[in-house]
Amino acid sequence: MRALDQVRKAAGDKRSLILDSARQLFRQHGYKRTSMDDIARDAGVAKGTLYIYFPSKEQLFIAVSQQFHDGMMEKLRAAAALDLPLTEKMIVLMDSRIGEILRWKSATPHAQDLIATYQRLIEGSEKSAQEEFRALVAKTLKEGVRRGEADPKAAGLSFDAAVDTLIASAAGAAWRCQPGIFAEQLVHSLRLCLRGMQP
Repeated sequence: MRALDQVRKAAGDKRSLILDSARQLFRQHGYKRTSMDDIARDAGVAKGTLYIYFPSKEQLFIAVSQQFHDGMMEKLRAAAALDLPLTEKMIVLMDSRIGEILRWKSATPHAQDLIATYQRLIEGSEKSAQEEFRALVAKTLKEGVRRGEADPKAAGLSFDAAVDTLIASAAGAAWRCQPGIFAEQLVHSLRLCLRGMQP
């Protein structure tokens, strides 16, 4: 049993090494200019070993993207579970998705290449992530309404329109914005929106 555990651990370690190398190389060189040879060399594994774990570059890219997506969703769910006043919780929630994507885009000159590849290979995944994000924003606003911290009707909005406005406001804070400025813009835009919804 112990030997089997060691084999499983070694296999898990190699897979993690490969994913880490692939993520770094995709960020540095883009999808098109990164080869499986580059990834195997950087991870310190034989090319044959690489293909055992990931039979193609496309499957490896999907695994890297899924890892990024899972990490972001974990942060979003953790943010939605925080016991904070509505405005602070909404800021953390929006930063966990919109801010995270902005920081990722600013960390690579190949964002457009990687996004286009993601959209080509992982059809429907982004829509699912957006739907879950919107559901978490709606849940957070609903809690705020229940606690008397907000009332969309006070701003002449339906509940759904209020949710969409909050998301659009946060996304607008990221428009043509550097990550360092985004945090301040996000706070201002969400405070402004939520102040308009005060009962």
